[in-house]
Amino acid sequence: MKFGKPELHELPVPDIVSLGAYADQLQREAEARGVLLPPPIRLQIGEPNFRTPEHIRQAASESITSEVQTYGPASGWPWLRELLVEKIARVNGYTVQPDNIAISMGGTGGILSSLLATLNPGDEVLIPDPCWPIYLPQLQIAGAIPVTYPLDPANEWLPVIEQLEQQVTPRTRMLLINSPGNPTGAVFPRQVMAELLEFARRHDLYLLSDECYDQLIFEGEHVSPASLLSREEFEAGRFIGIYTFSKTYAMTGWRIGYVVAGTRLTKTIVDVLNASLTNISTPIQRAAAAALTGPQDCVLEMRESYRRRRDLVVKQLKEFGRYSYTPHGAFYTLINVSGRHGESRRGRQFALDLISASNVTVTPGHGFGTISDEYVRISLAASEEELALGVQAICQLADR
Repeated sequence: MKFGKPELHELPVPDIVSLGAYADQLQREAEARGVLLPPPIRLQIGEPNFRTPEHIRQAASESITSEVQTYGPASGWPWLRELLVEKIARVNGYTVQPDNIAISMGGTGGILSSLLATLNPGDEVLIPDPCWPIYLPQLQIAGAIPVTYPLDPANEWLPVIEQLEQQVTPRTRMLLINSPGNPTGAVFPRQVMAELLEFARRHDLYLLSDECYDQLIFEGEHVSPASLLSREEFEAGRFIGIYTFSKTYAMTGWRIGYVVAGTRLTKTIVDVLNASLTNISTPIQRAAAAALTGPQDCVLEMRESYRRRRDLVVKQLKEFGRYSYTPHGAFYTLINVSGRHGESRRGRQFALDLISASNVTVTPGHGFGTISDEYVRISLAASEEELALGVQAICQLADR
């Protein structure tokens, strides 16, 4: 029997999917017994619970009605890339030209295309622990080897340069960073970002900066490492920036993001995009253009909603004695569910027990890395009522 590459075929089903399915199964079993349960409180899904704003949806509809839907450039239509030049200057703090930008199928597609454009089989990539779990299969597809570096839970989940130095080998080719971070919500301060950039320089590494939550900052500032580079060094190709419309504009299902890099490196990434996706459809790109040129109050409103939810969760965790840190960006927080007296408790078993006991779904920390094994991640992309009930259930179960 043929089933493709074993290392990909044997990847486990992500907990976000399997635990949601388990909650649905328990719901069906209860209904079969004649028991009516309320819908599960789903705190495991990292997806905005807002509808895409009307002016964005309308732009796509108008394109379908009025434009001939043809192939487009693999790098994206020039009119969208020109708009992104202004956005990058305004939000990310550095200057580019349209030829530095390539439109991708979401931030996910941008990351994979960048990995395929830069890595050879056997190359090592430094990735954070904990991290967004899709980095791992993406590296496997590229034939690269992930090497984790720890984020410090005692210091708001920031990286430690001295520990990074211990992970470097002659095969290390790339440093991958993510700020604001998933699953931690950490925002790397300017000094930390400068140290990471200098580390990449010292070891002659690509620096892939996943900035998908760049406009979801609650405190402090978003610092892109590219803003610390001269134009000459940026064009030399060390930096790769990954961005998306998904989180800022509640456009997860639209699947549009973009990659920013030096001109020659962007050309290589576009070659990968051309060979894999050909182009992103014109209506989706028109929607993205409308997101950039239309009213930005929707961004502020969504961000302030996440901030209020973050504050509610932090307050509740403090009341239950479960507070450990404050996330400053994105829309996640990790909650330590270990015993009061230091007893070890695996996050996945806790998540299963929580569904059975309270019909609340969370994401076990082990799916993000070894350091977060005794944590669960919750998403702030849920209503305040759901978060209040969910966090209460988490804390009560953790204290048993």
